[in-house]
Amino acid sequence: MFVDATQNRPIIHEAQKYLGITMEELQYAVRGRFRWNTSELMWEVSYKPYRDYWILILLTVTERLFALQIPKVIPEKISAQYEQQD
Repeated sequence: MFVDATQNRPIIHEAQKYLGITMEELQYAVRGRFRWNTSELMWEVSYKPYRDYWILILLTVTERLFALQIPKVIPEKISAQYEQQD
């Protein structure tokens, strides 16, 4: 679970591999990814395999973590599709 969340961490020394997890890495582990489904011609959201476990751990620590303002990122193709539907 930890290795999956920190897979994009730049490591120069072996000790950096086991440092604490950062907020950006937690966001990476919990966020969904948009993917275009070519058979149904629509956008889908896929999640990392350990997402539910990370959320459970974070809720155990404190619910106030989820009150932090995280900017919503929507790729241009997706936002254009939502504008057409409205």
